[in-house]
Amino acid sequence: MRGKWLLAGGSVVLVALALGALTRLRHERSQKAPESHKSSAAESSPRELSLPGKIQAQHVVPVGAPVTGTIDSFLVDVGQDVYEGQLLARIASQGLESAREEAVRTAQNAQEKVNAIEDRMIAARLEASRARADANGSRDQFERAEKTYLRQQMLQREGATPRLVYEKAAREFETARAEFNSLDELARQAESRNGELIRDLDAARHSLEEHNAEIESATAQSAGAEIRSPVSGILVARNGEPGKLIGPEAARDLLEIAADLSQLAVTLLHIHPGQDALVIVADLNGVIPATVKEIKGADVVLSFVSPSPVIRPGMTAQVRLKLE
Repeated sequence: MRGKWLLAGGSVVLVALALGALTRLRHERSQKAPESHKSSAAESSPRELSLPGKIQAQHVVPVGAPVTGTIDSFLVDVGQDVYEGQLLARIASQGLESAREEAVRTAQNAQEKVNAIEDRMIAARLEASRARADANGSRDQFERAEKTYLRQQMLQREGATPRLVYEKAAREFETARAEFNSLDELARQAESRNGELIRDLDAARHSLEEHNAEIESATAQSAGAEIRSPVSGILVARNGEPGKLIGPEAARDLLEIAADLSQLAVTLLHIHPGQDALVIVADLNGVIPATVKEIKGADVVLSFVSPSPVIRPGMTAQVRLKLE
């Protein structure tokens, strides 16, 4: 009887052990299954890496200074919108300013010469007018004296007038003729001087016109020291400071403007060209497909098409890259 109980007890222990082993096996299988599933899923799905990057424009237009000189002022700050034709900066060129000042001084001298000739002409016209009036008055006296003399001469030949009367008429005629000739010569000289002044005035006015044209040309060249934007976009860089002298090298790339803001790029590190990526901008919902465009040294540039004008050069973005 006792042997039966021992046999029964051994069976219960075996059953218990079997049940425990089965339960443990099922538990281990249930744990291994999710881990295996996770591992398989991880191996089948591509890995992604999120890296910070800086948005840049793909099309950047360098803007140079037309002349070398001193930076007078910058009128636009980096990051501001600019429009085509907008005044961006002024360059003070000592050479251009000196040329303009010299043209102004020369034109002022020419204007003073014109004014002086005009003043002399006024006086010459008055002198010529008085001289001609005196000559005309003297001519009237001369003509009257001539008529009297000719009449007395005729009467003298006929013996119809006293000799003293004839001689007096002759003296008066000669005096009137000499006076008229003298005054007429003075009038002609005054009129000649007036004609010369007219010619001098024409030449002076022509010279003044030429110098005024030189001023306009010099002023236009000075205006060339104004730097205006060739395109619309955003100012992304500028070199130099107001008051500083710029040479030919710095003058070539004084400013940089980002144009065509629908075509942008993101710069990352250590990625090879051709990789697919996703650009994430904090101020924009969703992600933007991108592609690794090029590698510049240790930097990587991703290109993408901007879906919104909210995205601007200088903003930061997160980039997800699919690792191979």
